[in-house]
Amino acid sequence: MTERERVLWARTLTTAGWLITTAYLALVTAQVRRAAAISQGSFDDGVWGQRLETVSFIAFPQNMVILTPATGAAAVATVISVGLVDRVEIWLAQLTRVLAGVCYVVIVLAALRMLALFWQGPDLVGDFGALLTQLGGILIALAISRVCLEAEHSADEIPRRST
Repeated sequence: MTERERVLWARTLTTAGWLITTAYLALVTAQVRRAAAISQGSFDDGVWGQRLETVSFIAFPQNMVILTPATGAAAVATVISVGLVDRVEIWLAQLTRVLAGVCYVVIVLAALRMLALFWQGPDLVGDFGALLTQLGGILIALAISRVCLEAEHSADEIPRRST
């Protein structure tokens, strides 16, 4: 693969990664807006418990999987662009940081939701399923953040060639 092709693919993958990440952030925004619209709670822990549950849907494994192609694109683009100096690196570094940051937020929200389940009425069957669902989202978020941080760390270790 020529240097020009590597730059082209790195740019293409970075753009794809940003578009997928933006799609997930649109989902997050929609859930936050839905949670903000809740004025009367139907849960034992009130309005805030219902709002937390609504926002925690972003941590469901099927929603977290949306970020998997963005993570793959960022990792491959990082590997392809090693040694190249190009403006794509700035956007690529930001993409890996944003993906990791989003995952940290998801982990916190999912953990809060898991804690909130213990304060609600005891429903061992329903709560166990909800706990496993949130745990699945946390595990995917940890995997994504690990890949992003390793990609960024690996890119920082290799000296760049100026063109």
